[in-house]
Amino acid sequence: MDTLRAASYRQTAPRRRILAALRAATTPLTAQEVGRQAGTSVPSTYRVLGLLVRLGMVSAHADRGDVPTGEERHVWRYSLCAESAHHHHFVCQSCHAVLDLVSPRLEEAVSALAQANGLALAEHEVTLRGYCARCRPAEGGE
Repeated sequence: MDTLRAASYRQTAPRRRILAALRAATTPLTAQEVGRQAGTSVPSTYRVLGLLVRLGMVSAHADRGDVPTGEERHVWRYSLCAESAHHHHFVCQSCHAVLDLVSPRLEEAVSALAQANGLALAEHEVTLRGYCARCRPAEGGE
C-alpha cells in the first residue's frame, strides 16, 4: 500500500480487496480468480491489476499451455512481488510458482548486451522458465 501512496494513488476498496486476494493466494491467480476472490467486477479487476503491474507490486506472466489442436494459448497469472526493488522472475512450468530474482551480475550482463549492440534501454525484464526445486524431475529421469 505504501507503493500506491508513494505513486499518488488512493487506496480504494477494489485495490485493497485485490491486494488481499493476491496476499492470501498460495499460487499465482488468473484475473478471473482474483476478481472472484476479491469480489470485484472484471473491468475493475483488470484495471487494478494493470496498475499494480505497472507499479511493480504484482507480476504478470503468461502461462503457456497447449490446447488440443496444438495452438498456443496464453493464460495470464498474477502474483504479488516480494521484492520492491528492480528484479526479474522465475516461473515454474508445473506449479506456476513465481520467484523474484535479484542479480547484480544479470544487470551487468544486460547493460553489456545493450552497450555492445548500441541500445539505449528504457526498461527490461527477464523471465526464466523451468521447474522449481519441488517440481524438478529427478536427476537421470526424463
